[in-house]
Amino acid sequence: MVGGTVIALLAAVVAEGLGSVLPLRWREVAAGTLLVGVGVADVLNRTPHVMRQVPQDYARALRPGWRGVLWGVDLGLLFTTQKTTSLIWGALVVTVLLNPMAAPVFLVGMVIGSVAGTVIGTALNHVPGRAFLGGERVFIRTVRALSGVVLICLGLLQIV
Repeated sequence: MVGGTVIALLAAVVAEGLGSVLPLRWREVAAGTLLVGVGVADVLNRTPHVMRQVPQDYARALRPGWRGVLWGVDLGLLFTTQKTTSLIWGALVVTVLLNPMAAPVFLVGMVIGSVAGTVIGTALNHVPGRAFLGGERVFIRTVRALSGVVLICLGLLQIV
């Protein structure tokens, strides 16, 4: 929640600044264009992300409790983890450009959902006796393509 709050506050400040400088129609066109851009990246299997993982120093230097807290903050910042789809980027764009008042609540909620999904996925992936099912690449590629199509459609609707 701390990481989500930090990113939400930054998004709210940037959103308010853009809202005072750019007219709504320009922000709508910018949001639509960015949504189409990240959607095309998803369809082409080139989802934008920072090529970085949680620092390994956490694992070596910190006790498990503090390691988990710092890892959670790192995940909550949203920028520091690899992305499966561009839906997070799309949500950030729309929140910042079109609905700055929703940034704090929406982004913190998105972070909580993301971290909860990570925890649940990790727990389910380590169930004793559960066999490796394979096919994750096909599943991820399909989800990424669907995400891209949805983002492109939403972006085009926003521009028009």
